[in-house]
Amino acid sequence: MTPVKLGFDTSVFVNCPFDDDYLPLLHALLFAVHDCGFVARTAIEDSGAAEQRVSKICRLIRESRLSIHDISRIELSQQKYPRFNMPFEAGIAYGAIRFDSTLDRDMLVLEALPFRDQITLSDLAGTDPKTHANNPEKMVAAVRAFLARKKPASDKTRGASAILSRYAEFERQLPLIATGLEISLAEIQSFDYLNEWLQAMSVWMLN
Repeated sequence: MTPVKLGFDTSVFVNCPFDDDYLPLLHALLFAVHDCGFVARTAIEDSGAAEQRVSKICRLIRESRLSIHDISRIELSQQKYPRFNMPFEAGIAYGAIRFDSTLDRDMLVLEALPFRDQITLSDLAGTDPKTHANNPEKMVAAVRAFLARKKPASDKTRGASAILSRYAEFERQLPLIATGLEISLAEIQSFDYLNEWLQAMSVWMLN
């Protein structure tokens, strides 16, 4: 696979829950983004304190032509409060599209359940959210369908089944890859090592 050059046209900002419960979906999402010929950008790609988090998010959205927003995490926390980070960041991205239309920006909104967004975030009506049902296979299919339409017609994009087959092969080889990196399998499959997982996946795709 030819290396993808990081730039505005190839960058996809990913806005989703960042915790262990969501990790299987996130891994599938990130793999699909890269297999489709794009580069995933996340707020945790640089965890330093030099840049305020909301400033970093705004910068990443500004630097990315496309973005993906999973607004499905609406459950109350242990403190009995909902989390507003995902819809907040989706709103920033929508604003970028609305007020910077010359740059061909677009966004994909994801939900776990069909039509729930019409209740939880009805202002986004008309953005045609896709449902993943907390299933990695459906996540890959939704991401692939969105990104395939954002490439030149001459650029090939594998079908969802082929992407899933490659993802399964990468996961099969991950223990050996982790050993080569001197990282345990449990570590590289954890949220704390997401950047290492992403780097390992990007290198694997070049082989």
